[in-house]
Amino acid sequence: MVQQALPRQDTILGLTTALTAIAGRVALPEPVAKAAQQVLAVRLNLDAGRPGGAEVRAAIQQSGVFQEALLAGGRGTAAAGDLKSALLALRQGLAGWLGNQAPVAQVSGVQPPLRGQLPRARAGEAITQDLPDDPMDLAKHLMERSEAALSRLRLHQNASLPDPNPLRQEAQWSMDLPVVIGGQQHILHMQIQRDAEKDGERSGDRGWQVRFAINLAERGEAGAQISLRGKNTGVLIWAEHAETANMLASAVEDLRTDLSAVGLVPGAIVVRTGPPAEQPSQPVGQAGHIVDARR
Repeated sequence: MVQQALPRQDTILGLTTALTAIAGRVALPEPVAKAAQQVLAVRLNLDAGRPGGAEVRAAIQQSGVFQEALLAGGRGTAAAGDLKSALLALRQGLAGWLGNQAPVAQVSGVQPPLRGQLPRARAGEAITQDLPDDPMDLAKHLMERSEAALSRLRLHQNASLPDPNPLRQEAQWSMDLPVVIGGQQHILHMQIQRDAEKDGERSGDRGWQVRFAINLAERGEAGAQISLRGKNTGVLIWAEHAETANMLASAVEDLRTDLSAVGLVPGAIVVRTGPPAEQPSQPVGQAGHIVDARR
């Protein structure tokens, strides 16, 4: 699966941008139109106001990474509403529309997701192409983008598999969340990690770490690393451009207030220019819950 997915994977941004552009302007077969609506419905609209924890959790659960786990757990309804199911339905509908057309071309895009790799949002992800006018050519374009998005999602699932090393039992999930900001579509590259369980340690005391990155055109690439153990929280925020980093630094006290308002205990909150360096895999039970201000 990995060998097949690597040369054709790309973010879902090309697909959602194309689907948005043709919405209401191109007559699509009913199965394609229904699946397209489901794909677009999975996007997290940040223009609707700051999302709460429930909205973020729902977006993560619908990312497609957990489809098989939901099915295995008897949650077929939840699985049917996630992104992977929507992409599979879209691909099936497009295949029926295309019939015996020639195979679609492979799309090779951004760097593939790898286990433990720092999430990055490289420039150029939002570049779009002119859509073809011919219906069959348009269907081929949508099929290429659907295959690319599915391939990347499968690579995220592969990067989220348990570590085969029995001494490392921490959990880790990798995903792309399509979001809408300022009316524009973007990808939030996210990684969630939970420390391995130690002998005698309460489940609630296990450390969590969330890392994400996004690229906002004029603001450049930015991201964060959020660590949590119990109620103690540390945050490292970074931005590609110094101007953006300075803007984020001016809001640190507001962030500290917001963290306290939801019952967390803010620790170090660091803002820096440039992404943190890639770190080697950490020993079991030591997934950094303390932010190093030097990084």
